[in-house]
Amino acid sequence: MSEEKKYELWLDNYFFKPNFLQKSLAYMLLPLSILYASCAILNTFFRKKIDFKKPIISVGNLSFGGNGKTPLCKAIAREFDDVFVVLRGYKRKSKGLLVVKNDNKILCEVSQSGDEAMEYAFEDNIKGVIVSEDRVKGIQKAFDLGAKLVLLDDAFSQFHIKKLDILLESKIKPYFDFTLPSGAYRLPQFYKKKADFIALEDRDFLRFSFVKENPKAILVSAIAKPFRLHEHFIKARACYFFKDHYEFKKEELKNLLKKHNCDTLMLTFKDFTKVKDFGFKCQIIELNIELKDALKQKIKTYIKEFQS
Repeated sequence: MSEEKKYELWLDNYFFKPNFLQKSLAYMLLPLSILYASCAILNTFFRKKIDFKKPIISVGNLSFGGNGKTPLCKAIAREFDDVFVVLRGYKRKSKGLLVVKNDNKILCEVSQSGDEAMEYAFEDNIKGVIVSEDRVKGIQKAFDLGAKLVLLDDAFSQFHIKKLDILLESKIKPYFDFTLPSGAYRLPQFYKKKADFIALEDRDFLRFSFVKENPKAILVSAIAKPFRLHEHFIKARACYFFKDHYEFKKEELKNLLKKHNCDTLMLTFKDFTKVKDFGFKCQIIELNIELKDALKQKIKTYIKEFQS
């Protein structure tokens, strides 16, 4: 196991299943967590309030990464027409505002958009995708291009934008309720009160995944919490985990396939967007979310406010 992979595993254990030494470290870092929380709180103030007077839905979470924001946004998009997704475009090799998809046409490569944005771009029900560090500019561009509904991926902390805030909560919660670096939270827990709807897994949405067993496949994953795929580990001959948003190298994957005498990569669609041009045989792990009635009704009631 590489040093990078060991670090990722250590970090997962530190935030979710800490041992005695990791718990001690978390308490030692509490002064830094207090400083971080103070800066994060201050960052939510002193911004001019913006009301686009059009439907904007934010899907976010208080902790970092891997809670299912992307599949939940995709599930919401399937319920409506002319949906645009606006997101930051984490780990992309571009800056500023970039239209990734418009009028169902993909306009750039995954390196410019980032893997999450490209995953959205491949979704038939999503008309457009925009990446922008400045969400206000991204939203305005989406509406200029004909969006009837804008979905914001990971914008809960953008309190200056008037929107419907859906806060995602997973069954898998961090061990401590602290903010970074002592815990996995980016904002203190009391910020939950600012959410318009707290979506709990199994109560408000169902998460499921599927892939057929394939002894000639190796499972590779570069998502934030690969242990979410645990039920599929035994379906492949071997499993390899990389850091979130990792940029796969063709020769690296080729050597792994050769090492295990396999001919297929088993991977999520997010990972597939980065290897689709490598020429490998790929088997997609389908990750889906089904909205339950309470959440679905909350969204539809919100959107109806703009149709009267």
